[in-house]
Parts: sequence; structure tokens; C-alpha cells
Amino acid sequence: MDHTMGILMIGAACLLVLLVAAMRSRTQLLLNFILRAVLGLLAICFVNAFLDGRGIPVRVGLGAVSLLVSGAFGAPGVLLLYGIRVCAWLMG
Repeated sequence: MDHTMGILMIGAACLLVLLVAAMRSRTQLLLNFILRAVLGLLAICFVNAFLDGRGIPVRVGLGAVSLLVSGAFGAPGVLLLYGIRVCAWLMG
């Protein structure tokens, strides 16, 4: 009985460590997403103001899609949004 109880205690400790590590990585992913989204939206605001000052009529809106793209992909996502807008502006 004593040997079985020791194995159960070690197994429970291992599960607790795995649970804490999984929760930590989820919160870290969420904080990473939020940080990229906020910095991406700030970058969009500054680039829109810069382009407007130069007279270039290319603007990316500050909506849910911009938030999701900048949060998921970071700076490359913001560049992707501007690339799409530039292509639309050149074609149309």
C-alpha cells in the first residue's frame, strides 16, 4: 500500500506541474496576442497619419479584421494589410 501511495503522489505532482505549465503558456499566448494587437493598431494609426501627411491615399481601417491580423501575425500582418490596400489602390 505504501509503495502504491508514493507512485500516486508522484503522478499527482507531475500532473500538477503539467497543468501549471499549460495554464502559463496559455496566458503567455494571450498576453502575446494582446501586445501584438495593440502595437499593431498603434502602428496602423501612425502609418495612416504619415501617409496622409504625404498625400498618399492609402489607409488601413481600425476594425476587427485589422485587430485579428495584427494580433495573430504582428508586424508582418500590418505590412500585409498595407500591401493589400496598395494593390487595391493601384488596381482601382
